Amino acid sequence: MHLLTDITMMPLRIIARCVVVGLLIILTNSFAGAATDHRGSRTVTDLAGRHVEVPVPAQRLVGIHSALSMLCYLNLASQVVGVEQEEKDPRQWLGGSGRSYRLAHPQLGELPGIGSRRQIDAEALVTLQPDVIFMGWGTPQAADRLQQQTGVPVVMVHNGNLTSQRHRFEQSLNLIATICERRERAEQIKAFIDASLDDLHQRIKGHTSSTTCYIGGLNFRVAHGLLGTSRDYPPFVLLNAHNIADAITPPKNLIKGRFSMAAESLIKADPEVIFICASGASLVHNDLNHPAFAALSAVRNQRLYRIIPHYYAASPDTVLAETHYMATILYPEAFADVDIAATADRFYRFFVGAPLYREMAELFGPFAPFTAEARPSS
Repeated sequence: MHLLTDITMMPLRIIARCVVVGLLIILTNSFAGAATDHRGSRTVTDLAGRHVEVPVPAQRLVGIHSALSMLCYLNLASQVVGVEQEEKDPRQWLGGSGRSYRLAHPQLGELPGIGSRRQIDAEALVTLQPDVIFMGWGTPQAADRLQQQTGVPVVMVHNGNLTSQRHRFEQSLNLIATICERRERAEQIKAFIDASLDDLHQRIKGHTSSTTCYIGGLNFRVAHGLLGTSRDYPPFVLLNAHNIADAITPPKNLIKGRFSMAAESLIKADPEVIFICASGASLVHNDLNHPAFAALSAVRNQRLYRIIPHYYAASPDTVLAETHYMATILYPEAFADVDIAATADRFYRFFVGAPLYREMAELFGPFAPFTAEARPSS
């Protein structure tokens, strides 16, 4: 009763002020609730078929075992909180340099380390408190173990490639985009690849190339010389090229299609054009001093061409640039208008946000005829 009397005797301005304050409190709580509700969780199925509960949208990210590249393609580099040691050490060209996403985002090298590719440091990950760890290769058991050790959701993705494994690359983009709210960017990437490959196929339509070709100097586990090659090599597949390695019965344990060809098989096939991956350039130079290899048609006719290496499978920017360079050699009339430096920069700019061809060329040598002049391979 006294309370009612006290309220009725209060000045109207005080009552009004109390009402306003009360409304502000209600609205503040409502907005806070909306923000909390916005960051919910959902269960996703990763590329290994594992069901993982993740926060959405995930904001603090880690990409291990090649997944970091896909985070960069999706414009998520600023949300990465830690990287493998290989991404930090500038002496390891497989890490600190040589990868377009790292060249475009040098700040990644300043982030805290989380162990190496071979041995991830679970304690370091716990300290960094990421929302999600994306894993690009490994076993489901390894992903489960890391998830148990850290208490952080581990989502397996796959880099795929731009040919037979393109669906894995796109599924991974979609999955990361869903978790991190980058769906529009994922669609842009898929549309860009579609348009680039459509243009490529339209150019070679109606043109034929019977030129036999070969890729040597490829890296798998370690650098290889002239005999380090690949079946179903994506740029060759995209160009309908006659890769002599496709006709060779390979060893059983291929590493993403790559293997060491027998010297006798290469000499017998005698390809007309040989592309040399710059990662094995110094070893290839040594091989070419052997009389049997020096007698190859491509060597005698000076039809050796250097390419910039690509790693972690898809590497769509470098792969598309390489494919267009190969096209200028195998289909010269259809690609006579291609400026390879400008074309490569267009791909680098789209995928990682920077025109990197000059830097890549300084590291490995440009897309160009392969000569006796040695180029750096480390």
